[in-house]
Amino acid sequence: MQNTNLKNYAKIAFKAGDVVYSVNDVSDSVYLVHNGTVQIESKQGMVLGVLGDGELFGEVGLITAAPRTVTVRAKTNAILIKLEEKVFRAKMAQADPICNAIIRGLALRISDANALAEKYWRELGIYKSIDNG
Repeated sequence: MQNTNLKNYAKIAFKAGDVVYSVNDVSDSVYLVHNGTVQIESKQGMVLGVLGDGELFGEVGLITAAPRTVTVRAKTNAILIKLEEKVFRAKMAQADPICNAIIRGLALRISDANALAEKYWRELGIYKSIDNG
């Protein structure tokens, strides 16, 4: 088993506004926020969440085996630790199968919730354009 001591992984610096990854990019890793904040954005630019120190992101695409469904952008200057897919998969393989099922179910629900939020965001834009038209 590969050692997952975080001291063994490179820290990647991002400046505020830098894109970590974009919608439709290949899901090949997860990221841990070492310090700073990142924001999760829908396809239309709606902010879905802000993550800070110690929080992980990018796992949904690996769990669902799908391309990225959101864009992640550094909200502040941030240092991120990138964990490659094989490390993530090795950790998941060590987990209880029930925990894996729970995690997969939550990942699918997050994907569904993001899609629904995106739909409502688009509809709101249409309604606003009608009101302003």
